Amino acid sequence: MLLKHTVYIITGANRGFGKSIAEIFASNAQEKTSVILIGRNRSELEIVQLPNVDTYFIANVSLEGSIQVEETIVKPLEEMMNEWRDNDIAPITKVVLINNAGSTGDLSKKVEDYTMEEIQTYIDLNVTSYTSLITGFIRIFKKYASVTMTIVNISSLLAVQAFPNWGLYATGKAARDMLLKVITKENPSIRTLSYAPGPLANEMQKNVRESLGDEEQKKLYTKMANEGQLVKMEDSALKLFRLLSQDKFESGSHVDYYDD
Repeated sequence: MLLKHTVYIITGANRGFGKSIAEIFASNAQEKTSVILIGRNRSELEIVQLPNVDTYFIANVSLEGSIQVEETIVKPLEEMMNEWRDNDIAPITKVVLINNAGSTGDLSKKVEDYTMEEIQTYIDLNVTSYTSLITGFIRIFKKYASVTMTIVNISSLLAVQAFPNWGLYATGKAARDMLLKVITKENPSIRTLSYAPGPLANEMQKNVRESLGDEEQKKLYTKMANEGQLVKMEDSALKLFRLLSQDKFESGSHVDYYDD
């Protein structure tokens, strides 16, 4: 019987919620765990200190399109897995891809205000690259008969509920959610989850409050920030860790931080 060896692959891991996920998952690891941090800046990734786990990096990545994802993430990941096998690193029994990387787009604009260039750039970064990474991930780990796969999309309430000025962001999040639902139908053995972490107390939320064009939402987020009602990143990361550890969620589902 293989000893358990879980591998977490986390995108956008150098800062913000991705960094919190890595830290919380590492500190709560109960078995052999390896964490692969993926991000643009290697020096920022290397600053992330993770106890209890083996840490690896895939840096200098590009999310500008499918070819870039293949060259800077998928191929390096496959090479890393081949190296692990050649060096007799403990066989993987479970691998979890956590797609955290993404952007909000220009929240000052309504749909009719977008330029064609920014639409293309946004979709390439937040949908095309996401799809490409997941495609590559499945291809790599389907070759390992003993490995169970889980794919997590860091989603949002905006994926399932419409608000003004979030056109690109909401479209991207909804597309990402649906892709995981399709995967669940095609490959029932692959567990998928879209997790909405809540309005987080982080730099992204600060940028939302400063740039959002809808005054009603801006007032609400500002009030939440001033009254300490935003969600702590470590609390949301811990909720995600528990969801994955208990493994009782319906595959393909959208789960919010505030859900019971």
